Amino acid sequence: MKRPLFSFTCTLVVGCLSFGFAACTHQSSSTPPSTPVVDSGPRMTPEQGQELLDENAKVQRESWKNKTFEEFKAQTFKEPFEGGKYIVNGDTPIMDEKHLKEFFDRIQGRAGLSINTVNGQDTAWNSVEKRQLTYCVSTTFGQNYDAMVADIKAAADAWESVAAVDYIHVAGEDASCTASNPNVLFDVRPVNVNGQYLARAFFPDEPRSARNVLVDNTSFQLDPTGKLSLQGILRHELGHTLGFRHEHTRPDSGTCFEDNNWRPLTSYDAFSVMHYPQCNGQGDWALTLTAIDRSGAACVYDPAPGFTIDTSICQGAEPIPGPVACGPKTETFVDQQVAKNAWNAYGPFPVVPGTLLEIVMHGETNPGDPDLYVRFDQDPQTNAYACRPYLTGAEETCSLDVPANVTAAHVRVRGYATGHYSLTVTHTPNTH
Repeated sequence: MKRPLFSFTCTLVVGCLSFGFAACTHQSSSTPPSTPVVDSGPRMTPEQGQELLDENAKVQRESWKNKTFEEFKAQTFKEPFEGGKYIVNGDTPIMDEKHLKEFFDRIQGRAGLSINTVNGQDTAWNSVEKRQLTYCVSTTFGQNYDAMVADIKAAADAWESVAAVDYIHVAGEDASCTASNPNVLFDVRPVNVNGQYLARAFFPDEPRSARNVLVDNTSFQLDPTGKLSLQGILRHELGHTLGFRHEHTRPDSGTCFEDNNWRPLTSYDAFSVMHYPQCNGQGDWALTLTAIDRSGAACVYDPAPGFTIDTSICQGAEPIPGPVACGPKTETFVDQQVAKNAWNAYGPFPVVPGTLLEIVMHGETNPGDPDLYVRFDQDPQTNAYACRPYLTGAEETCSLDVPANVTAAHVRVRGYATGHYSLTVTHTPNTH
């Protein structure tokens, strides 16, 4: 999250918001006011907003038409520590150079889907993972450790009170709370990026090494009389960890363009916890969940016990009866090889809606860089898939809840570079 207006002006793959609360341009002030002033700006129709987004995208592409990727990379902030990510749109992390190149291609109009939505579906935790969102809080926060533990728990409570998700603090891992700790789903650690962002998080489809909530030292230096607090910042950041986009990327906002690769869960909410106030948001810097936020989160993850979805805001489709599952089946493919830019296809594997599909790819001798792709009822393509980890190397996993009205999973492996790997597919066929 970028600093509020008193320290910056505005930034999913990805435009204007970082949690950082990020601004499009950076300003500095030695004496910040106690309450940021938010100019909501003129309102416009969704049609006018869409025209503005399209024009912004065109201008952005034109500005880079004759530029090289190396020039773009040189101008993109990269976190200055081991495993550091590239940061775009204020607080949106790009895992490595391979993903940054894909983002660069996308803003030039050369690529397709964003990293947190696939074919109109949110990138979200599956039915098992959402109840096991374990994390550690690094003891390197020092004197700020207790405040961080309390504030991230309070932020998690806000989401848990409405959606069937469980954030679990594993305090026993705090002394070794690093990106390489496999005993938790994500780590919460301090960084010093000199205010490039206040905090930043991750999306659910990222690998363990990239799943971090990083908090800049400046987040502990906020005006105590103002509304912006570390707890509010963390509510926003945990929204990202659940797969939610910045609300101001929608045409109704009319500013802070990011991209059009999102699926609406509810109507536009200018007061949303995921909306930057400086991007024509109508809320303040308290960053609390609105009624629309609460029902929207429950629509994705099911409602928490005691919470009722407001059906006038968001109403999911009625479940459609399907075939009966007969239990998981595992199929293994060893000693596989794929050439650069070539495809290997597996399946289709019969599946039952509501069951869990898991595909695990492991590298073998000279693993190279094969990429795993999964899609339901059709062969996946480079720009059409339900899961594509897109990591460097051969260690990749896709774990998906099978959606309604599908019957088969199609698996393909493409050689980003020549690769050697094994593949394990666990799926649940029906009894027929």
